[in-house]
Amino acid sequence: MEFSFKSIITLIARLYLLGLCAWLVLYLVSGERLLTIALLNNVVVYFFLPLPLVALAAAYTQRWDLWVGTLIGAATFAWLWGSLFLPAPPRATAAGETLTIMSYNVLGLHDYSDPVIESIRQENADVVLIQELNYALARALQSELSAEYPYQSLDPRRDVHGMGTLSRYPLRPHEQELPLDWIGTPQELFLDWDGHTISLVNFHMQSSTVDALGKYSRDNEKRTLQAQALVDFAAGAGAFIAAGDANSSPLTTAYRLLSQNLNDAWQQAGFGLGHTFPGSDIPGSMRPHLAGVPVPQWLTRIDYIFHSGHFKTVQTRNTRFDGVSDHRGVVAVLRWAAP
Repeated sequence: MEFSFKSIITLIARLYLLGLCAWLVLYLVSGERLLTIALLNNVVVYFFLPLPLVALAAAYTQRWDLWVGTLIGAATFAWLWGSLFLPAPPRATAAGETLTIMSYNVLGLHDYSDPVIESIRQENADVVLIQELNYALARALQSELSAEYPYQSLDPRRDVHGMGTLSRYPLRPHEQELPLDWIGTPQELFLDWDGHTISLVNFHMQSSTVDALGKYSRDNEKRTLQAQALVDFAAGAGAFIAAGDANSSPLTTAYRLLSQNLNDAWQQAGFGLGHTFPGSDIPGSMRPHLAGVPVPQWLTRIDYIFHSGHFKTVQTRNTRFDGVSDHRGVVAVLRWAAP
């Protein structure tokens, strides 16, 4: 049986579209209840890369089913990620100060403090929320950045459980605490800025590793509970900002809970996918390996800045890569928007 060039192209395109549609149906039906779908959701955006080639195949072969599949794929991409590639709407330049927030998972299993210090200085944020703060970096922050950031709330640990907040504006402890176990103790603080009192939370959600996929579903459930705890905290907190490592991509239940109840700064004013993980491959990094080879960098977005409706996001960007962390940070410029 002979296969023409057109028939081969048609077969390949149909198989690809069938796989894409199968993922879409299972995602809509199961969300993240199926382990395979939950894992795919973190990187499935890349499965849409061949779609323009399928459109060319549809034009070449004149197969109506390929056109239909291409349109379904394009509509799905637009639904899930299309808004991230639209120009940000112009924002009013009303009088008022802006507050720049930086979230930064520094990777606690190394002692390279200089690149971290340099990155913080370069981004020049007003408030820096750090996850995985170790003792060496805490000492460096106190000795080298006390002039730029006179208000420091540091809780260093020997591993990945340290947390720290640097600020140009006064910080004081919050009377409310988040429940549940987290990676490190979340920092709940009041930030006094421009005549406003802001509830500030620095968080680090449950992580998952490639070598422990058997507990991935339980990890997802824990992240969902942690997201709900943040939402509940924010409900009675007034002006609110939460930033940190959620270990959750935008197609997870945890993210949906947060983004439906709070504003995702990247969604408001970022451009592109904004992926933050994985970064470096130094010892201690969580960058996954397949057959001993590290996966490519920046496969997914798991670091976020969320805020209440008291603010509007003026700009959001990823930080430069410091060369040592397995994350890159997120910076958001916020302006007060409440009456």
